[in-house]
Amino acid sequence: MALTSKQNAAGAGLLLFCLLLLPLVIWGLLYDVSNQQQLVASGHQLIIHSSMHGLAFGGGIFCLVLTIWIAARLIIHKFNLLPLPLEKKLNRLFSRLLLGSFLLMLASYYGVSYYWKNQMAEKGYQSCPATTLLFTRVTYNTWTLNPALCYDSDVKRIVTRGSWNESEQVEQMLQQRARQQEARRQFLLQEEQLKQTRNNQS
Repeated sequence: MALTSKQNAAGAGLLLFCLLLLPLVIWGLLYDVSNQQQLVASGHQLIIHSSMHGLAFGGGIFCLVLTIWIAARLIIHKFNLLPLPLEKKLNRLFSRLLLGSFLLMLASYYGVSYYWKNQMAEKGYQSCPATTLLFTRVTYNTWTLNPALCYDSDVKRIVTRGSWNESEQVEQMLQQRARQQEARRQFLLQEEQLKQTRNNQS
């Protein structure tokens, strides 16, 4: 059965969309994996984990299968390459492949998240309770080497969206806080030494 011009146009538009989306999905997956590796290896006091990037692997395969299917259908109908029974078999095959890639998307969502959680736990990180940080971001959670940071007001002020750089901002804030505490300790120590010197002189 020949496709109408509207169906051809819709198929071509969907094919173009998939061809544009596929490189973005692949780039997003590689970018997220690289960022997650760097965060886990960074030794930062608090790191952010997003389970959403686990969808990208299955999503890329889903997009690839859909692209091939649409391209095959357009070519088959353009050049009348297959009889109807074989075309129906081809459609059933791609339908199963799409379902399989969708299931792979769900499996990779849980599988990749499980892998990173194990990696973080091995480095000594603990997950913050869901009600402390990023509780409005369902697919984001925070892991920390110091559980007290989950309740820290300065950390709560920084960690609001779950972006990768918020972990770096928290680390900078903690380093600044440590410098301030050290400066205060040195100041109090000098004051105490001055006080003792004056007492000795009197």
